[in-house]
Amino acid sequence: MAVLGNSASILFVVFICGVNSIYVPSLFDFINYVQMTNDTELNDTTLLLNWDSRATINYLPGANESVSPIVCVHTTSMDDLPPDVFTKNERLRGAVILHFLAAIYFFTILAYVCSEYFLPSVEYICEDLHLSEDVAAATFMATATSMPEFFTNTISTLLVDSDMGLGTIMGSMLFNTLGVAALVALLTKSHVQLDWWPLTRDSIIVIISTSSLMSCLWDERVYWYESVVFVVLYVLYFVVMFQNDRMKRMAVSLIEDRWNLCRRLEKKSSDELKSEHKNHRKYSIAVLGEATNTSINIPTSDKQSPRDSYDSTTDSAESGASKMRLLKISNGSWMGIVWWFYTWPFRAIIKVTIPDPRNHRKLYPLTFIMCIAWIGGTAYMVFWMMSIIGSTFDVPETVMGLTFLAFGGCMPEAVSAITVIRKGNGAMGVSNSLGANTLAILFSLGLPWFIRNMMEGGASTGAYIEINSYGMQYSVMALFLAIGILYLVLYIAKFTLRKLVGLALSIAYLIIVTFMILVELDVFFPSKNIC
Repeated sequence: MAVLGNSASILFVVFICGVNSIYVPSLFDFINYVQMTNDTELNDTTLLLNWDSRATINYLPGANESVSPIVCVHTTSMDDLPPDVFTKNERLRGAVILHFLAAIYFFTILAYVCSEYFLPSVEYICEDLHLSEDVAAATFMATATSMPEFFTNTISTLLVDSDMGLGTIMGSMLFNTLGVAALVALLTKSHVQLDWWPLTRDSIIVIISTSSLMSCLWDERVYWYESVVFVVLYVLYFVVMFQNDRMKRMAVSLIEDRWNLCRRLEKKSSDELKSEHKNHRKYSIAVLGEATNTSINIPTSDKQSPRDSYDSTTDSAESGASKMRLLKISNGSWMGIVWWFYTWPFRAIIKVTIPDPRNHRKLYPLTFIMCIAWIGGTAYMVFWMMSIIGSTFDVPETVMGLTFLAFGGCMPEAVSAITVIRKGNGAMGVSNSLGANTLAILFSLGLPWFIRNMMEGGASTGAYIEINSYGMQYSVMALFLAIGILYLVLYIAKFTLRKLVGLALSIAYLIIVTFMILVELDVFFPSKNIC
């Protein structure tokens, strides 16, 4: 009888899996467990819960007041990540604070590596390719600043099968669209005039990229041919950007001269025009705070090196990096002293593992490779900490991506935009933050999806990636609204950033990010998923 009872239990689970189309991992392990307990009388619920602590039995109301049992197996990124040294109860009692502090520290390392080593090495690549400032900033520089998000989604897609990477990029795109411009507008002391052409160009390209993302996420699957489309669009993006000068001449001739649509801009003074011409070749570098802030000039003359140009444009020979010497404590404010001790451990390790391209220009290819290794390892640690924190408070992984990971990843860019704008070159930083959204979709999302689909067989197996976030389609639709709000507000303000514009963009950002979070929490547009 016991054998018959256990056999019935097996058939019961198989029946549930087939009728209700649910997924129970490692069914053979479950069958083996049933066979090992053939001398024990266990009901089906107890058997499932003993087999896998993640399994629960939920009941779906049916006709005639009947209920149907549903087997739910809850999986998270923690199933594929190293176990934490603390239990969930210990974390809830206060140990989770250590994970928050660790995440903040790794975010700092990530920002430092990107700003002080990775972006300078990419700038030398742009210099050797003789790229203009606009094209370089929108292609190679934007790709470099997208590296943290790229590694986050690579880990999420290839290693742990999670949607946290997708949520992170959605949150980063929203912050880049509205948050950066809002912060700059609120914190600047004077009006900032933006160039309408880069803003219009990047808005159109982002809309095209976001449309492609929404079309592939609508069925909650990313098929192999859809990931191929993302890679093709990524290549086409570079081709289009290399034709930027030609497109700009055509757009100015049509929109300004013939249609007279963008002549309502605030006129720049002669001093502003001279300053803009003087700093025409100046690139901004994303940094975390003034203590590690640097700015490199790419010279127009082959006789002058970037290092020489950089030194000649600073107030003294000491840059932001040299102020943070390893063997000399900062002699500034007490905050500077605290920051010196806080950053010293990772600065010392990075100093001996990554050559500084500003001091050793010929080694910038090695700098580039070592930075990728550092960014990948640091992004993994950030992802691990965020997964632990989300698991502790039972927060969905997409929500963790939309909030903590997105804020942490974008904050260096926001600080950079604010810092640069106070030095008179903020318009480019704001425009580039919108252009980075295109690469967030085509590069940070598309490339990892393409790699996984090809690893699983591509066209020969009809490979696809399952998206477990039900509400992500609505979050993508919210991005269209964010882009429209940004462009409309700036157009009404004559493409000028000011306090009122910052307030309007801040309110719009808070409303949209709240909507995206509530969708992920199943408050809006509920999925009616009983699990």
